Amino acid sequence: MRLPRIRRLLSLFKPGLHVGFVAQGWEPDVGGIESHTHDLTRELCSRGHRVSALALDYTGRVEPYGISIENRPRARVTRMSYAYHDHDHLGMVVRNREAERVFNDWIKRERPDVVHIHHLTGFGVGVLACARAHGVPVVMTLHDYWPLCPRGQMITVDGDLCEGLDPVRCGTCLSTCFSHLFPGTGGKALGPFDGLDASGEPTNKPEVLDLTDIDDVNAFLCGRRTGFAIDRLLEADQLVTPSQRTAEIYGKVCAASGLEVSAIEVVENGIDVGGLAKEVRRIRQRLRAGHVGYARSEVKLGVVGSVLPSKGVLELAKAFAEAKAESRIGKLSLHIHGNLPPYHGDSSYVQELRALARSTPGVNIHGPFEHGGLAEVLADLDGVAAPSRWEEVYGLTVREARAAGLPVIVSNAGDLPAVTAGGQAGLVVDRNDPRAWKDALEHFATDPRSRAVWASHDVKPRTARDMSVQLEKTYRRVIQRHGSA
Repeated sequence: MRLPRIRRLLSLFKPGLHVGFVAQGWEPDVGGIESHTHDLTRELCSRGHRVSALALDYTGRVEPYGISIENRPRARVTRMSYAYHDHDHLGMVVRNREAERVFNDWIKRERPDVVHIHHLTGFGVGVLACARAHGVPVVMTLHDYWPLCPRGQMITVDGDLCEGLDPVRCGTCLSTCFSHLFPGTGGKALGPFDGLDASGEPTNKPEVLDLTDIDDVNAFLCGRRTGFAIDRLLEADQLVTPSQRTAEIYGKVCAASGLEVSAIEVVENGIDVGGLAKEVRRIRQRLRAGHVGYARSEVKLGVVGSVLPSKGVLELAKAFAEAKAESRIGKLSLHIHGNLPPYHGDSSYVQELRALARSTPGVNIHGPFEHGGLAEVLADLDGVAAPSRWEEVYGLTVREARAAGLPVIVSNAGDLPAVTAGGQAGLVVDRNDPRAWKDALEHFATDPRSRAVWASHDVKPRTARDMSVQLEKTYRRVIQRHGSA
């Protein structure tokens, strides 16, 4: 028997781990991270591990910071009731002491071997230090840029991309969309760090800031908020991110704070490739058999996922409307599947998209769907677009489309171009060029041969199993490192 096979067999007898996940949501909540943790949980449990989770509950069914416990399939989920009701200063975006109390109670009750953090909105990055205080190793996946930017995607309210951290620019942007967090417009003059008592010892209360001699208060507060967040990131035993591009951005932005690219492990997200492809084939066979109405002559392009300004869906819909008015795209139709939430309280983007859909035949807004309905969505499409404007960390939806055998059209943002395999599986379009998007839509709509070639490209996304195997090794490594420290 070969040595690698012996090692694989021996690995089956390693004791299972108890992994604690922390994220803003959990199934049946809808979202990319929720889909990711769903697949990861399934694979970890199939390998003999156990999962507990701590997530937010926005329903208001219990009092703020109250908890409810759900025994979901494969995971025991603790929900903390929270809807950002008490945010009264910018520092609270990254330091929520009441949420830390809930986290401490959770970690003492569940006693995981390792905590894997997926998102800390609502909880604050202070929980990283809490885990360290309990002696529990922490892995944190950087699914977006939230530790650096409260908007999550380093794109301003005016739609401009941020290539670095500029406190003055951050102050101008954030005081516009989070005005209630700044002293000049109702917020408190408090910071994220601990205050000090009369003897100079830290308290568990926010620092009271004297802003009298500060020339640009908003810039000062933004710098303090981001500095605290980056400091806490360094508390993690291992930072991971789904793409090398994201690791490079974090390394570049945080280099002065001591966070290096080499310290971030790239763990590409995995997808249930086999299961998704099989289900999509089954549904397509049903559609082709005529069991449901199906417009065979129509070419359907989909956008799958939450509709946010950074995702560029409205811009794509505008390009579609112009190309249609110019009679360039034949019977192409655009289908938008996903949540349509207000973006930090601003619904104007979604409202404009809805208005355009009402006035443009062929633009269809379907709304949200549960993770289990993804195959049904993909089976009715001929391709999927990701017109994102921000530096996409991974691009889950277009990778799911590729797993289902669909061609893709993506912007040249972040890790998205990699999904096309150098143009063999679809098109890459300049995110800032509306004319280029019209050309791409025309190419997709009127060239069935290209669509067939792109669809047939056989390089598939990484599987969820491969992802879970790599993360399992990461968990064991940080646990061992903790034990020998």
